[in-house]
Amino acid sequence: MDYKDVTAFINKAKKFGSRLDLTRIAKLCELLGNPQDKCNFVHVAGTNGKGSTSVFIENILIEAGYKTGLYTSPFIYDFNERIQINNIPISDKALISVMERVVLATEEMIEDGFEHPTEFELITAAAFCYFADEECDVVVLEVGLGGILDATNVIGKPLVSVITSISYDHTEYLGETISEIAKNKCGIIKQGCDTVSYPFQKEEALEVIKQESDRLSSNLTISDTSSLEIKKIDLCGNEFNYRNENYKTSLLGEYQIYNAITAINTAEILQKNGYKISEKCIKNGIKNAKWQARFEVLNSNPTIIADGSHNADGMKAFVLSAKKLLLGKKVICVFGMLKDKDYSESLKLLSEIADTVIVTEVDNPRFETAENLKKAAQMFFKDVYSETDNFVAMKKAAEIAKDDDIIIALGSLYMMKNIKDAVNELKKDI
Repeated sequence: MDYKDVTAFINKAKKFGSRLDLTRIAKLCELLGNPQDKCNFVHVAGTNGKGSTSVFIENILIEAGYKTGLYTSPFIYDFNERIQINNIPISDKALISVMERVVLATEEMIEDGFEHPTEFELITAAAFCYFADEECDVVVLEVGLGGILDATNVIGKPLVSVITSISYDHTEYLGETISEIAKNKCGIIKQGCDTVSYPFQKEEALEVIKQESDRLSSNLTISDTSSLEIKKIDLCGNEFNYRNENYKTSLLGEYQIYNAITAINTAEILQKNGYKISEKCIKNGIKNAKWQARFEVLNSNPTIIADGSHNADGMKAFVLSAKKLLLGKKVICVFGMLKDKDYSESLKLLSEIADTVIVTEVDNPRFETAENLKKAAQMFFKDVYSETDNFVAMKKAAEIAKDDDIIIALGSLYMMKNIKDAVNELKKDI
C-alpha cells in the first residue's frame, strides 16, 4: 500500500456512516492482538472543549517527560494530525504500516461474517496499533461521538475519565435531552476509576455525572472555580491564578481557562496515582499547549481569526469571549455549518458581535446549502452575502473589511483547512 491507498480505503468506509456499536471495533482489535490493552489512557468525552482539554493534558505529560500519544477528531489541516506522539503527527510511513495490518484484519472480519468497520473504527484501530508499537507511556484519547458505544470505549479501565462541557449535539444518536446526552457520554466512566468534570456543567448533566460516578464507585472531581482568579484575557493569551498558582496559556477565550483547570485537576489525579508531574510541568504544559482553529489568529493585519464553534453552545462561549477580546471593533463573519446543527441559533448569537456575514458551504456530505444559511442569516444580520466557495467567501470578506476591522471565519471544523489556505493566498496580496 501507499499513502493514497490508505486514504482511499479509509474514505471508502465513509459510506457506512456512524454506527454506534462496539461489536466491530472489538473484533477488529482482537484480530490485531488487542493493542489497546497495551496502553494507559486518559479518556476524554464531552460536547465542547474535548480537543483543547486533551491538548492541555497531553502537553502537561510531555513536560513531565512521558511519551504521550494523542488521538483526536476530526483533523483540521492534515489527516495525520489525528494520531500524534509528543506533538508529532504520525508519519506517512508509519500510517501505511499500521493500516496494512488493519486492512488485513478487516478482510478477515468480513470473511468471518462481521460488518465492515466504519471510517472512525478503522482510524481508531490504527491509532491503537501505533501507540502500542511505539510503547507510549500514556495516551490521551478523545471520544469521537458520545461515549458508551463510541469506538474508543473498547478500552478497559482508563487512568482518568474526563467529562468536558456537555450540551445539545448529535441528538439523533445521543438522545433528545441533556440528561440522555450526559448518560451516553458518561459511558466512559469505569468502575473504581477517577473522573474529572468541567466546572460549569448544566444542572441536568451534572446530576447524571454524579449519579454515574456514584454508581460505579468513581471518585469525582468537579473543577472548582471558587479559587480561580482571571487576571488577563486578550488576543495575546490568558493569565489566571488557580489555587494560589499563576498560569498562562496562548489558547484564547475565557472558556479555555476552564478547560485548563479541568486539565490541571486531571494532572493532579495522575500525580496521586504515581505519575511524577511537578507544578512546573503543569504550568509549562498549560503555557505551551497549541490547538488549531480554536480562536486561532491566522493574520494580524488585518486581524483574521478562525474558530471551529460548530454548535450553539460553542458559539455562545465564542461570542462571550469575543466581546471581551475584540473591544467593540467591527466584525465581518464568514460562516459555514452542517445541516444537522442549530445554525439559526448560532447565527443569532453571532449577530451580537457583527452586522455583516458571508455564508459559505462546508466540504462535508452533511453540509447546509449557502442558500438556506443565507435565509437564516437574513433574520439577524443587516448585510448578508452568499458564496458557496470558501476561498471566494474569504476574498469577499477581505474586500469588505477596512483597516481596523476583524474577519472571523467560524462554524464547522471541516472547512478550516480551506480557510487557512485562503488566508495564505490573501497574504500574498496584503
